[in-house]
Amino acid sequence: MKTNTDGTHHDGLSSPLTPLVSREMSSNSSSSPLHVAYGAINNNDPKADDSHDQSSSITANKKVSYWSSLNSNFRWYLNSYLVTVAGEWLTYVASIAAIEEIHSSSNGGISRTSISILIILRLLPSSLFASVGGVLADSYDRRKIMFILDVMGFFVAWLYVLSYKLQSITALYIATLLQMTVAAIYEPSRTAIVPMLVLEESNLEKAMILVSSSETLMQAVGSSIGGILTGTLGIQSCFMFDSLSYLVSAFFIWKISGDYDPTIQGADINEESDKLTDLFLSMTKEGVAYLGSQSWGAFVLLKFSAALIYGSADVLNVSFSEQGGDSSSDVNLEESSKRLGILFAFVGVGCIVGPILIEPYSHVNDVSSLERACLVSYLLMALGYFGLWQFNHAFLLICIFSAVRAAGSNIVWIYSSLLLQILSRDSMLGRVVAVDYAFATLSEALSALLGGVLQDNAGISAANVSLIMALVASATLVIWIIYFSRVSTTIPTSRRNSLQ
Repeated sequence: MKTNTDGTHHDGLSSPLTPLVSREMSSNSSSSPLHVAYGAINNNDPKADDSHDQSSSITANKKVSYWSSLNSNFRWYLNSYLVTVAGEWLTYVASIAAIEEIHSSSNGGISRTSISILIILRLLPSSLFASVGGVLADSYDRRKIMFILDVMGFFVAWLYVLSYKLQSITALYIATLLQMTVAAIYEPSRTAIVPMLVLEESNLEKAMILVSSSETLMQAVGSSIGGILTGTLGIQSCFMFDSLSYLVSAFFIWKISGDYDPTIQGADINEESDKLTDLFLSMTKEGVAYLGSQSWGAFVLLKFSAALIYGSADVLNVSFSEQGGDSSSDVNLEESSKRLGILFAFVGVGCIVGPILIEPYSHVNDVSSLERACLVSYLLMALGYFGLWQFNHAFLLICIFSAVRAAGSNIVWIYSSLLLQILSRDSMLGRVVAVDYAFATLSEALSALLGGVLQDNAGISAANVSLIMALVASATLVIWIIYFSRVSTTIPTSRRNSLQ
């Protein structure tokens, strides 16, 4: 499941975390304890499952292809995730269209703040419940958690159908809050299970890009289809397709073989605790203390600062998609939904292309190269927003500069995640992910609210809000340049050797 809204996760209601893949993957030539442990737990060893496909491609002197990281269990995992992402983006576009329709029929106007509230409700559960998901991910079988939550998601998705029949924005907000709560608890398990599915350390960066690019492709497909279905079959059809996507996802998760209980790997869990509440509090406190004790702890603010920039993007996308009339009453809602779907598709393209272009210039064993990738991301976001400010009269140019901005937001999502992965301790993975994700989604929610309020209450146009975000991105870029130049972070020698 995914909570980000801007195509990254991520970009936006996103997932960010989305591309997070494990630093614990061991190479073919490795006999690391982690590889031995995972191999012992999973009778259907993912590495051995496709040894014929991978044996000739993974060597110390050859580049690893994106597809070489795919084994049967990972393929089931990836299929599950992509189906869920596509379904959620169908619902996201349909929810925006439903709010516009209800507002238009009741008072003849369209509220940007109502869209902001929708985005906030999609984001806040991650800040509130991601830590719960992190504790569960570090305590129980991650595959079973994902399966159970997928089934729960199926029933929650039908609340959207009910809210639309009632023509109630409040009911739609409740459905959104419940769905995103399930997604927030789901996300740490989805992210933390990847180290158990992909075992080759040499595949690390490419596997991250594969997951992220595939996800953003499905976001583009889901949002585009959502725009088309909304305008042709109706809003309710999108909600129904989303509910079915959860069952398909649960089936794919069920097909994954093996045990994925991290406690077998020796995670630091207080086994003497008799209550889940005590376990949650102790593990959360331990995770926060761990981050505070690390020199790289500030890296959890990379997504946080980026989300302040891209968080308003979806509200702006709605405004740009509605351009064509002199007032809100002149907006053709059907055409607006189609344009919004097209705009989200360009966002998805940007999220795919950006990381692929930056990948040849970065290396998992070189922290400086990963930091430079994050700096490039802020530059791209600034350029994208400057373009939206200056060239917003042609829809094609809006789409192009939105893609540029989205490329930047997904690059920082991927490479900030990778920095945390290669520096953090194995047993803290779920909790580090939860803190990182909670900070990012809280920041994104604040930015989304600001984007709506500035347009509705302050009378600032979408173009001028874009200018404000461009200036924020430029200032943030300067701050991180200064930070990286003054603070040196290196990978521990033991980790550096295993990553080579």
